[in-house]
Amino acid sequence: MSEGGLNLGAKSRKSSVDAAAGRPARLSREQVLDAAMALLQQNGGESFSLRQLAKRLDTVPGNLYTYFPSKEALFEVLAEQALAALELSLNTDLEWDQQLRSWMNSLRGAVKSHPGLPFLIGLAGTAPAALSKIDAVTALLQEQGMPVGSAVLHAQGLLWAVMGFAVFEIHASEARVVQRLSAADSAAAYPQIMAHLALQDLEPLWSATVDRSVEGLKALLEQTV
Repeated sequence: MSEGGLNLGAKSRKSSVDAAAGRPARLSREQVLDAAMALLQQNGGESFSLRQLAKRLDTVPGNLYTYFPSKEALFEVLAEQALAALELSLNTDLEWDQQLRSWMNSLRGAVKSHPGLPFLIGLAGTAPAALSKIDAVTALLQEQGMPVGSAVLHAQGLLWAVMGFAVFEIHASEARVVQRLSAADSAAAYPQIMAHLALQDLEPLWSATVDRSVEGLKALLEQTV
C-alpha cells in the first residue's frame, strides 16, 4: 500500500474514533450562523446566549469565538445577511409616488415574513446592506428634483420607519397585548380614542402611514421645484 493510502487510512480510522467518542465534526461559519438564526426564532433575542448556541451545535462556547469574537459580532453578521436577503426593487413602470408606495408595502411584508429579522432590526437599519435600499429610493427622489442630501435623509427615514412599523406590528397585534391595553384603567378615560385605535387590524394605520409619507414627500418636492 502506498504512503498516501496509509495516510488516508489513518485519517479514516481517526474519523471513526472521533465519531465513536461522540466528538462533533469541525464547525463551519455557516453552521454557526444557521444555528444562531434558528435559536433566535425559537427563543427570541433576550434569552439568547453563546452557551445555548454551543449546546445546540454540540460543542463548547470557546469554539464559537473562532468565528465570532462576541455575541454582538454574531448578531451584526446575522442582521447583514437578513437584510441583504430582502429582494426589493422599484417598479419603474409606475409613477414615482406609486413606486414608493409599492416599495414600502414590499419592505413591510419582507420584514414580517423573514424569521429572526424583527429582533435584529436595530442592527439591520445600519447594516451595509441597508445602503443599497437607501440608494434606490435616494435616486428616485433625486429624479424628482430633490437635492441629494435631503433625498438620502428621507430614504433612510422611510427604510427605518417601515422596518420599525413591521416589528411593532408583529408584537402589538398579539392577543395578550390588545387585551392588556383594552383592560387598562386608562382605557375608560379615553373612549373616543379606544373606539378608533388600530389594534388587531393594523391595515388602516399602515395606509395612513404610507399616505403621510408619500404625500408629505410630494408636498416637499412641490416646494423644491
